[in-house]
Amino acid sequence: MIMTAAMEGMIALFLQWLKDYSVKVYSDSTYPLHLKNEVCKLNNDSFFVQVDKYACDSFVDDEAYIVQAIATIGPVAVAVNAISWQHYVGGIIQFHCGGDFDLLNHSVQLVGYDLTADIPYYIARNSWGEDFGDKGYLYLAIGDNLCGLANEVSALTVL
Repeated sequence: MIMTAAMEGMIALFLQWLKDYSVKVYSDSTYPLHLKNEVCKLNNDSFFVQVDKYACDSFVDDEAYIVQAIATIGPVAVAVNAISWQHYVGGIIQFHCGGDFDLLNHSVQLVGYDLTADIPYYIARNSWGEDFGDKGYLYLAIGDNLCGLANEVSALTVL
C-alpha cells in the first residue's frame, strides 16, 4: 500500500511512513531494482539512510521556490501527471500534460534545472529504468505547473 502511495504521487504519506517506521533506504547501486520475484540479497553492512525531517508544500503560483530549493537543498520529489509520458522519447515536455491535482499519479525527483536554455527546464529523474527517456531522465518546462509538478513538492533530510 505504501509503495502504491509513492507511485501514485502521495509523497507526504510515503515520507511519513518511512520516518515513523525508521525504514532503511538503500541506494540503487547498493540494491538495484530487478522487477522480478526473487529472494532478497541485501548485505547487512550496506550503506543506507533514514528520513530525519521532511517538508511538503505546493508552489503552483511560484515555481521559483522549486528552483531555489533544488539550488540550496538539493533534489526534491514531486508528484506528477505522467499519463502522456509513455510516449516520451526526448526533448523538453512543454504541452499536453494536465496540471490538475486530481491527475497526479506518479512521483519523480527533480535533480536540476537549466534557466539559460531557450526554454528553461527541470531535469527529472524517473524510476522507469535507463531505457526510458534520456537514460532514465526527462526534461520538463519551468513555469506553468506542467504535469502538475508544483502541486506537491517534498524535500527531506536524512540521518
